[in-house]
Amino acid sequence: MPNCIKCGAALPSGAAFCPACGKKQVSVVPRPRSRRTRPSGTGSVYRRGKTWECAYVHGYVVQEDGKVKAIRSVKGGFPTKKAALEYLPTLTQEPPRKIPALQDLYSIFTHSRSYEEIVRKDKYTIAWNKVKRLWFRRIDRITSFDLQDTMDSVAETYDTCKDIKNLFSKLYQLAMRDQFVSLNLSKFLELPPAKAEERKPFTAEEVKLLWKDYLAGNWWTGYALLMIYTGMMPGELLGARKDEIHWTEKQIIGAGIKTEERKQTPIVLADFLLPVLEDLCTHTPGEKLISINKDNFYDTFYATLARAGTRRLTPYSCRHTAATTLALENVPPSVIQKVMRHAKFSTTEKYIHVSVDPMLEAVNKLPQSSREGKENCSA
Repeated sequence: MPNCIKCGAALPSGAAFCPACGKKQVSVVPRPRSRRTRPSGTGSVYRRGKTWECAYVHGYVVQEDGKVKAIRSVKGGFPTKKAALEYLPTLTQEPPRKIPALQDLYSIFTHSRSYEEIVRKDKYTIAWNKVKRLWFRRIDRITSFDLQDTMDSVAETYDTCKDIKNLFSKLYQLAMRDQFVSLNLSKFLELPPAKAEERKPFTAEEVKLLWKDYLAGNWWTGYALLMIYTGMMPGELLGARKDEIHWTEKQIIGAGIKTEERKQTPIVLADFLLPVLEDLCTHTPGEKLISINKDNFYDTFYATLARAGTRRLTPYSCRHTAATTLALENVPPSVIQKVMRHAKFSTTEKYIHVSVDPMLEAVNKLPQSSREGKENCSA
C-alpha cells in the first residue's frame, strides 16, 4: 500500500490526494538518459557557462614525474551546441609539432643510450662548444651552407672538422628518426685534406732537455715525461682520474680508452716516475689528473716544448718515444706490445722508429761462422 509523500499516511489504492493531509500525490517517473549518438574517440561537446566548447584528445604522454598527461585541443565560445559540433572535426586534425632547435637535439643525444656507450665523449663536447652560432636555430631552417660556413670558421684541422661533422650527423639522424627533416645535410660537408703527419719520437737529448725543464720548477713538463715513460695517449691523460692511480702496485687502472680491454689493462709506472706523478697530483685540484681541456692541453704542450728547447712534436710523439726506447733497449716485442696495450704487435710496430745505425750494429753482431758458411755454399 502506498504512503503519502508528505505525511506518510497510508493511501487507498489509486488515491490522487491524501485523505489525512490533502496533499496531491504526484508520481515521479525517472527521466530516461539520452544515449550517446557519436562514437567514442571522436571528441566531446559540453556547455561552459552560457557558451559551448568542443574538445579532442590526441593522445597521452608520460611526464618525468611518472604522471600521465593528455594532449588535448580545446575550442570554446560557441553560442550553440550545433556550432560546437560543426567545429569539432577541425580539432581532430594533428596539432602542429614544435620543430626542435639544434640544442634540443643535442640534449636528446647526450641522454641517449648510444651516447653512454661512446668512449671519447670529449670529442663531441668540444665539437658542440665550437658550433655555438647554431645552438638556437631550428633544425629545419639550417642549410648545408650554414653547416659548412660554421665548420670552416671554427676549425682548421682535419680531425677537428671530422669531429664536428660526426656530431652534426648524429643530430640529423635523430631529426630524421622523428621526421623533422628528410635529409641528413651533414653528408654534404667537405673536410679539409688530411695531412699525413709523420710522428717522430723524441731523441735522448730532447728527453734530457725535458727533464732539465721539469727540474727547473716547470711542473707541467711532468705530463710530457709521464706520457714518454708510460706510452699514455693524450686522450687517456685528459680523462685519467686520481682515484685510478694504484700507488702500491705502481699502476694506473681504468684510464684506457677506445676499447674495454684497454680500459682495464694497467698503465705501468717506473719507480722514478712516481715522484713526478705525485707532484702533478699536488699541483692539480679536483678529481682528474689534469684539469684542462683538449685545446688548452695542446697549446700548453707546444709552449712547454718551446721552453725546453725541443722540436715541435705532437703529444702522440711521446707514445712513439716509449715504444722506440723499449725496442732500442732490446725489450722483447711481446712486452712492448703489453706496455703499449695493443691487441696486435703489427700495431705496435708502427710506433717503433729505428734508425739505420742500430740496424747496422745489429747485423754486424751476426756470427762470423754464419757468413763463412754462406760463402762456402756460394762456392
